[in-house]
Amino acid sequence: MALQVTLTVSNRVAENARRIAEQSRRPLETVLAEWLDRVAAELPVEAMSDLDVLALCELQLHPNDQSELSGLLADNREGRLKAEGKARLDQLMQEYDRRLLRKAQGLHEAVKRGLRKPQAV
Repeated sequence: MALQVTLTVSNRVAENARRIAEQSRRPLETVLAEWLDRVAAELPVEAMSDLDVLALCELQLHPNDQSELSGLLADNREGRLKAEGKARLDQLMQEYDRRLLRKAQGLHEAVKRGLRKPQAV
């Protein structure tokens, strides 16, 4: 069961959501609801168990998504990407960025807890 609420969001959030909604041809409300679901599903890294933090350190895109992303990036470089492909590329890049950020947070927390050694730069 879903709860319907009214929210006031910043102009930046509204504009980003509107852009994604247009590109993916989905309602604005759907995009915002997905964002909220995603944030609510992700525990703060500091609240995770050691095992979950270590698993986060290995976070990657699913192999099928990685393969699709590579193909879309290649098509985009060659100028062969149409609107639907661009929307999917944006979607996959957002997921890639989100996972990369979570992985970095996991690595930071693992080092802080002494579970992993700091990586050399």
